[in-house]
Amino acid sequence: MAYVSLIALIFSVTNFIPVSAIGFAPMLVCGWRFFGRRYPAFIAPLVTFAAFALLSTLYYNPESFLEFDFYRHDGNFFISYAPILAGCVYAHRWDLNKILRRFYAFGVLVNVPYYLWYLAQNGLLTFLRHPSDTFGSYFVARNAAGGFLAVLLCLGIACYSMKKSRGMLALMAVNALMLFSTYSRGSAFGILVLMPYLFFGRKRWMFATLVGGLIVASLAIAAYHTQSSVDYMGYSFKIANPDEKVANLNIRYEWLWPRALAYFRQSPIFGIGFGSFDDTISLVVNYFGAFGQAVGVTADHTDSHAHNSFLNILAELGVVGLVLILSFYWRLVAWCQRGAWASMRENGRNFIAYRFVELASLCLLAMSATEHRLTTPSNMLPIALVISLLLASRVRQTLPAFMHRPVPITPAAARRRVPSPSPARGPRREPRLAGSAPSPNTGR
Repeated sequence: MAYVSLIALIFSVTNFIPVSAIGFAPMLVCGWRFFGRRYPAFIAPLVTFAAFALLSTLYYNPESFLEFDFYRHDGNFFISYAPILAGCVYAHRWDLNKILRRFYAFGVLVNVPYYLWYLAQNGLLTFLRHPSDTFGSYFVARNAAGGFLAVLLCLGIACYSMKKSRGMLALMAVNALMLFSTYSRGSAFGILVLMPYLFFGRKRWMFATLVGGLIVASLAIAAYHTQSSVDYMGYSFKIANPDEKVANLNIRYEWLWPRALAYFRQSPIFGIGFGSFDDTISLVVNYFGAFGQAVGVTADHTDSHAHNSFLNILAELGVVGLVLILSFYWRLVAWCQRGAWASMRENGRNFIAYRFVELASLCLLAMSATEHRLTTPSNMLPIALVISLLLASRVRQTLPAFMHRPVPITPAAARRRVPSPSPARGPRREPRLAGSAPSPNTGR
């Protein structure tokens, strides 16, 4: 089963062929092994969030589970996070440091031929004048390519933090150039937010400050652009700008974020329903200002979302959903910090994996302030698959001497082990404590 996760990790460099989605397969084959065991603290909020999303979907639109587009768009959370739980049902004894160093080199080098072809066709700075002429790597969307390359750069930083080398710096430079050429501003923002976290020594207070600041800023911008005369529960909007990138920002700040805030206000505790943001809702029946029930729902499973994971989760799952997902990442980062510290006492075993998950989690949360990145498979699957491999990692243990099987002794070996007689010695004196009386047998 470990090879399933490894193959999925290798193919996470592209979504043209969705092989990376097979990371959940061990749960289908050996799911019964998940029960009756002890796991890290971050598993509890993850399972609770998954159960809450499941119940919310059953209440809001249970037919979604029978539609393929639900798992591709609204419900891609299940595809992105299931590999984490799969790591609880199999085991391996691989050297993850070696595997991840090789995967990082592979992830960068496999893009080099395509990137050189892109530079030959467009040049390095052409996308600044023509935003459509950007580097897309082996992904359908530019944001997917940018998010993957940002997460990949976090892996490069983790590799370099363990063993500094010029070769790794060269790979990181090429990685950064590819990320720059995607013109994915949200992905670049994720790396930018990561810098103060590294500068201040990866402190928990810095992690909380950065993530908390992003959530408060998102809510403030959404409230600032909310207009009382606009019906945000409808889905039609008219925003246009000759500059494609500026138009994207206007759509987010002036429509999508206020729409998510309007959803949240209708049902602040539990949300309107998982996968509801891109649907057409005729009416929301509000109970005591705390819970809203959607009536007259026309479900559309598309890639339309709030372009902000925090606001999207608040709209669909309310405060309960946001607290659960933030609790998951808070405990995950704490587990990785403790794991990285402990690995330094074990010759650095699994150090790169722990450090990568820690850095990539913050980068993903930062990118989620501009896109719905927390559930995007191209961004989340590399992290989830490495967590899976970490959970399944086992130490190569050697048995203590008293537990080894006894070796039979031949008569010849027994004769060789018989000690030779020692020369005659005088009477052995018993040890005497300091200050005690002389022994009567010594005559002294």
